[in-house]
Amino acid sequence: MFAAVCLKYLEIAKVQIKLTLRMNLLLSLMILAFTVAICGVNNLDSAASSFALERFAVLIGIVLLTPIFLPEQDKSIAETAESKYTSIISLYFIRFILAAASILILISGFVAVMILSSCEFDAIKFIFGTFATAFFLGALGFAAYAITDNIVAGYLLPLGYYVFNMFSSSKQLKNFYLFTLNRDVLTEKYYLLAAGVLLIAVGIIYKRILIKIR
Repeated sequence: MFAAVCLKYLEIAKVQIKLTLRMNLLLSLMILAFTVAICGVNNLDSAASSFALERFAVLIGIVLLTPIFLPEQDKSIAETAESKYTSIISLYFIRFILAAASILILISGFVAVMILSSCEFDAIKFIFGTFATAFFLGALGFAAYAITDNIVAGYLLPLGYYVFNMFSSSKQLKNFYLFTLNRDVLTEKYYLLAAGVLLIAVGIIYKRILIKIR
C-alpha cells in the first residue's frame, strides 16, 4: 500500500516537473550563468562571494517558488485539477517541495563550483544563508500570488523588497535585511527562513480556504 502511494506521488511529481518546473529551472540556470558573467567565480574572497550569491543567485527563489499556482490561472485547468481524486492542495505541496529542493540543489551546485574555482568561504554557511534568502524571497512572491491571484503582483513584491534592501541597511530592516551573509553570525538568515516557512503556510492555507468556499 505504502509503495503504491509513493509510486503514485512520484508519477505526479514527474508530471509537475514537465508542467511547472522545467522552464523555471532553465531560467534559474540562466540567472546563475549571468552571475558568473558579472561577478566571476575564480579566486573570490568571502566578501566578493557573498555579493555574488546574495545580489544575484538568490533571485532563483523568486523564479522557482512564485509561479506554483500558475497552471490553475486557466480556469478550465483549475476546475479539472479540483475535480481529481488527488487534491489540488497536494499538487501545490508537491510543486513546493520540487521548487524548494531545486533551489537548494542549484545553490549547492553553484557554491561547489565556486569552491572548486578557489573561492574562499565557509561552504555550509554560505549554502544555508543563500538558500534562506532565496527561499524568503520566493515565499514572499508565493504568498503575494496566492492572496492576489495575480502573477505580476507575485513577482513585483519580492523584487520590490529586494530593491528596497539595496537602498536600505540592517539598522532599518533589522533581522529582515537580506544582505548579511558575510557576517560572523547567521541570525538574520534564521529569521528569513522562518518567515519564508510562515509565508508558504499562509499561501497554502489561503488557497485551501478559497477552494472550500467555492
